[in-house]
Amino acid sequence: MRGVSLSDILERGRNNFDLVRLVAAASVIVGHSFIIVSGRLDAEPLAGVSSFTLGQHAVNVFFVLSGLLVAASLERSPGLVAFMAGRALRVFPGLAVCVLLLGLAMGPLVTSLDPLSYLASPQTLHYLAATLSLATGHASLPGVFETLPAAGWVDVSLWTLKYEMMCYLALALLSALGLWVRPKLLWVGLAVLIGIEIARLWRLHVDEFGVFDQVLRFLTCFFVGAGAYRLRDRLRLSPAGAALAVAALALSWGTRLEPLVAYVAIGYLALCFSALPLGPMRRLCGRGDLSYGLYIYGWPVGQLLLLSAPGLGPVGLAGASLAVTLPLAALSWALVEKPALALKRRLRPKPAMPCARRSPVPAILPGAVLPGAVLPLTGERDGNYCPRP
Repeated sequence: MRGVSLSDILERGRNNFDLVRLVAAASVIVGHSFIIVSGRLDAEPLAGVSSFTLGQHAVNVFFVLSGLLVAASLERSPGLVAFMAGRALRVFPGLAVCVLLLGLAMGPLVTSLDPLSYLASPQTLHYLAATLSLATGHASLPGVFETLPAAGWVDVSLWTLKYEMMCYLALALLSALGLWVRPKLLWVGLAVLIGIEIARLWRLHVDEFGVFDQVLRFLTCFFVGAGAYRLRDRLRLSPAGAALAVAALALSWGTRLEPLVAYVAIGYLALCFSALPLGPMRRLCGRGDLSYGLYIYGWPVGQLLLLSAPGLGPVGLAGASLAVTLPLAALSWALVEKPALALKRRLRPKPAMPCARRSPVPAILPGAVLPGAVLPLTGERDGNYCPRP
C-alpha cells in the first residue's frame, strides 16, 4: 500500500470501512462465545494478555470509526436536529425490532414459565422499557436462559449503545457551541480528555472500569476518530505509519499507558487496512452494512445455540453463531435499517422549484437585494463520504 491521505479514501467505494466494521462485529461474536460457554468474562481471548480482550478491542475500533464517520456526517448535515434524527434512525429502528423479537417472540418460546405468566410478568415489561431506552443492556427476561453458564444474560452487547448516543450528543454539543469549527479549542479539549484518561489509567486497572471510566474510554476513542477526520488532509496512511503504530503498541505493552496507545495505534491500523485495494471484497461488503445486525443479534443467537446444543465448545459456538447471525443481520439491514436510513432524505431541505420564467431584473442591482427565487440555487453537495455512518 502506498501512502495516501485519509481524505483520499473517504469517498464511497474508496475504502474498506464496511469490511472493518464487519470484522469488528465478528470479533465481538467470537469473544462472546467464550463467555457464553464458560459464564466468565475473563475467558475471552486476549484476557490477561492485553489491556483489552478481543471483543473490547473490537468495540474500541467501532468507536474510533464511528467518530470519523459521524464527524463527516455532521459536516454534511443541514442542521443539528437533522443530524441527531439521522443518528437516531441509525440506532433505534434496528434495536427496536431486535428487542421486540427477543422479548415477545423468543422469550415465550424458551422461558421456563408458561407463556401467559411470562407475558404478564412485570419483568418482561421492564426488559422492553429498560433496553429500548438504552438504560441498560443487562436487563433479564423471566425464566429465559436461567440454566446457562451466562445465566439470565439476554443481550449484553446492547450495553454500549448508550455510550454511542452519548458520543453523538457530545459532538452535537461541540457543534452547537461553535467549538467544532474552531480547531485550536477542539484540540485543547481533546488534549484535556487524553490527560484525564492518562490520570485515570495511572490509578486504575482496565478490568476495574466503572461507568465514569467507560465514559472516558468511549469519548476518547470517538474523538480520536473525529480528530482524524479534522486532520484528514494531513493524516497519511502508510506502511511506515503502520509499522510505527505496531512499535508503539509493543513498547506500551504491559504498561499503564497501553490502553490509550491502543486506542490510537489500533485505530490507525484499522484506517490503514481501510485503504488497502481490496476490490472484490470491498464491493461485496459495500452492498450492505451487516455489522450492526451482527452486533445486536450475536449474543442471543449464541445463547440460543448453547441452549439447543449444550455440548458446543467456544470455537464451535463462534462458528455456528456467525453462520446463523449473518442471515439475520442481512434481513435486519434489508428490511429495517436500510429503509430507516432512507428516511434521512426527508430531513434534507427541499430545493426550491425552478422558475418557469425569470422576471427581468436590472443588471445594476446587487445580488444581495435580489429575491431568492431569481438567484442561482446552490445546495449542499451530497458527497459520498463514509457510506452509512
